[in-house]
Amino acid sequence: MKKIAAAVAGMALVGVGLAAPAQAYDRDLYAFAASHMIGHEDVPASLNVKKGANFGAFPQSGKNFLCGNETKQVEYAGGNYQFTMSYNGRKGSSGINVLISQYGSAQQAIKAFDELKKSLGQCAGPANGQQTYDDGSTDTWSRLTTTGNVPLVTVAGVQSVFMNENYEDVTIGEYPNRYTSDSYNVYTLVNDVIISTSRYTGSEINMSAKERRAVNQVAFNAVTRWVD
Repeated sequence: MKKIAAAVAGMALVGVGLAAPAQAYDRDLYAFAASHMIGHEDVPASLNVKKGANFGAFPQSGKNFLCGNETKQVEYAGGNYQFTMSYNGRKGSSGINVLISQYGSAQQAIKAFDELKKSLGQCAGPANGQQTYDDGSTDTWSRLTTTGNVPLVTVAGVQSVFMNENYEDVTIGEYPNRYTSDSYNVYTLVNDVIISTSRYTGSEINMSAKERRAVNQVAFNAVTRWVD
């Protein structure tokens, strides 16, 4: 498939739930974002998501989270606005989420993306920890994270990057619990925005290579929708 090299006009979305009233934001910016997010047809059928979508727009301050735990968080610079489009999965399957951070300029976005790529190195590899609470219960967590490039989604010569995290958290005590998940995130630099396309299993079932390729395709489609 050809890499993105030219502008593609965005298409309006139908039947999208709005997270907040438009008058709370820059009207033109809000309208542009709402009409330039992915549609259901941009999500491969193999990801098995419902047609109804949730759109959100928020002023942003602070950092964007990459990875971490209760004692350390790895982050990168956030933008001025965030826009999200989410599709829920059918019959217990995972959904898909696209989050766009818009910066004050392309230069600011480039700087943030460079920080993101550098920070991914702090997430990569194995990590684990344990915490004991006052009631005597013990919480043990572990994760294994891989990172790399996504050549399919290349914009103006800059390849997207991915982070794939397998996570497990086990609590032993009066209220025992076990939580596992597999998450896959693709980060793309496009002019003055960084687009994050993500999917989480929320279970011990690992994401297949086919699913990750489908998420890459959504990331590709998210760029073509956004670029005007």
